[in-house]
Amino acid sequence: MKNAFEPIVLAVCLGLLALVAAGLAYTFPSIEDLTGVSSLEPNGHVPVAVQEDALKNQLAPLATPQLWTTPDDNHRLFLSDRYLFYASLYPTGNYIQKDDGTATTPGGVLISWYRKYHQDITDPNIDREDPDNDGFSNKIEFFNGLPLNSKPDGSKSTNPLDPASHPPYLSRLRLEKFTVRPFHIRFVGVSNLGGQNLFQIQLTDTDSQPPLKKTGDDLGYEGWKVGVYTPNMVTKVDPGTHSPVQEDDSTLELDKPEIGRKVLLPLQQTINSEESTAYFVMLMPSEVNKEITVARGKTFQLPMGPATNYLVIDVADAGATIRDTTSNQQITVPKLDPNEWNDVPVPPASATGAKSP
Repeated sequence: MKNAFEPIVLAVCLGLLALVAAGLAYTFPSIEDLTGVSSLEPNGHVPVAVQEDALKNQLAPLATPQLWTTPDDNHRLFLSDRYLFYASLYPTGNYIQKDDGTATTPGGVLISWYRKYHQDITDPNIDREDPDNDGFSNKIEFFNGLPLNSKPDGSKSTNPLDPASHPPYLSRLRLEKFTVRPFHIRFVGVSNLGGQNLFQIQLTDTDSQPPLKKTGDDLGYEGWKVGVYTPNMVTKVDPGTHSPVQEDDSTLELDKPEIGRKVLLPLQQTINSEESTAYFVMLMPSEVNKEITVARGKTFQLPMGPATNYLVIDVADAGATIRDTTSNQQITVPKLDPNEWNDVPVPPASATGAKSP
């Protein structure tokens, strides 16, 4: 009986499953209801060919993507500041600088000035480069005669890419050294002939002696002229006899009018008057190891630039004083700082024994 009952139970279960399936099919929406597509067959739309120009226009923005910019709300997520690192200044100098428009190279040149002229700020020797090959480095064109410890904004700078735009050549003149040479002149005496004073002057360091001279005459020795005679008789006490005696303390003046120099010669006394020679150098790549030697009171010209005569008026430890003989402008020439050679562009290969490293 048990075996005969099991087929009946199985048939009943299958019937119930069929009823449940039919109910689910009736209550759930069909694929067509969900998608609105009643057929997978083509509905008659003709395919459109791809237009090459239109495709290029759509792809063009991908070739030059837009750079990240600061949003209007100043949200700075993923927006990093730029910093410059100068290994040569590490660890004691200002070797990390924020690139905010005020950053400079170790030489003091504004990074923004270099960008204005599209120069490579990653070049470690950029301050000493000379892009227009005019003999003036970038640094010298940036400062353009201003002190190197100042902070120019670049508005007075010359154009580092234009060989016709550069600082004056005279601004690169330096006094390297000077020497002094004593010469001995002795005021021997004075004679009055026909109401006119004539002076006897002895040069103790030369065999050629001048004849008698009067005030206004050329001495005939290194540009000196005979100046004013001042007679002066004074009463002194003789240390041996303790008696008053008359002594002649008259003086004769020698002049160099072109440099405004005067020397006072006491009667029958030898004095030492220092004559000096200046040794100038030009801080230019073509002038390394070259000197301009000129004595005080003499003129010279620069090896480049306008043919202007400059008169050496005076030399001292701090520098030299010269005068433009055309304009009569007086100019101070600084004493050379050997470190200034580091701001000169690298000399040409033909220059040997260059002072710059």
